[in-house]
Amino acid sequence: MVQWSRSEGEVRTTTLDASNPSNSDSVERPLADSSFGLQLSDFAAFGEFAAAGLAATTAALERAGLSYGQSRVPIAGAAVYMAPAGELTTLAVGNNGRIPAPPGQCESPDPDGKGYPTDHGETATIRQITDVAAVDWNRVVFTTSLNPCIMCNRTLTHLWTLGLNKIVVADVSTFEGTVDTLKALEGMTVVELDNPIDAEWMTTFARTYPWDWSADIGLIPPSDMRLVQALPKDVALQAALIDAVAAALPELETYGAGVVTPDKKVAGAALDQRDSHGGNPTFSAAMMAMGRAGSAVNLRESVLVLLVKESGSVLDVAGFGSSSRGACELFRPGTLLTNASIGPDLRAVLSEAGVPVVEREDTRSSSNSAR
Repeated sequence: MVQWSRSEGEVRTTTLDASNPSNSDSVERPLADSSFGLQLSDFAAFGEFAAAGLAATTAALERAGLSYGQSRVPIAGAAVYMAPAGELTTLAVGNNGRIPAPPGQCESPDPDGKGYPTDHGETATIRQITDVAAVDWNRVVFTTSLNPCIMCNRTLTHLWTLGLNKIVVADVSTFEGTVDTLKALEGMTVVELDNPIDAEWMTTFARTYPWDWSADIGLIPPSDMRLVQALPKDVALQAALIDAVAAALPELETYGAGVVTPDKKVAGAALDQRDSHGGNPTFSAAMMAMGRAGSAVNLRESVLVLLVKESGSVLDVAGFGSSSRGACELFRPGTLLTNASIGPDLRAVLSEAGVPVVEREDTRSSSNSAR
């Protein structure tokens, strides 16, 4: 288990009065946030939603600063909704969960303090939104403190399909992320900042804790590939791993997933919960299983087991989930083992990410006919 040093952090809150009945000139709006050098004019590209941009970015940076003070990964996100009358509501604020919270400050869904590596600033924020389908995303500004990785990009792109069209990246330069693909989405406006405080937190953390930062973006090489290498030809092993994950799950209704480490132990397992969260992609089974596995697990040497209720049924990208797709692209589990038939689109995605697919022996005949 990786050990992390921690220092005490303190949450600060900021309330912004952004009411705007009809005449914006008659309303006193915040023009700046002195803590981070932010100006309302920084968000002029959002037009009437500029105050929401300032509020979301302030909230995200406050949370990133809290994480930095705790020697955790200083990346956070925030979503702020602006009502037609101008009132601002913070929908969610989240932070990177790779390094566990200090004692007494443990956050769901990491009650064991193992770390939750699929919680990046963006995905942690979105996971807190109970029903993403109920949000009017056209009136939301989403801020991420860092240029998003591919996992967070896939998740934000899902929100774009629901209407999200205003994103702030507070530190666009420290990490070479995927902001350009977000900017290319039809109707999307992205405000790119180079906030010096945010950048200093990130560069200091990466320099001080290089292993943790490398792990957070999937760059720790595998060291024990025996299980991954044995799996394709060992039918009994395939069945044993599927049975082990099935035993770790309650009754399977749609999809379930689990992560099996090189010592053949189930490190984390989860049922798909998207149906009860308005399709929220952070509640897809594989995404949650990889998070629950904990930060000490190197997914590149582990087996991601994906189960469907009807053995041999076809699983495509939509069924797998956009966040699960992005997590596989980022963390590249050693193998995906499944009792499903992997559809051509999902197979192509996994192949491009370098994730081999093993379909359990007794599903291959139906799998081949499905293709």
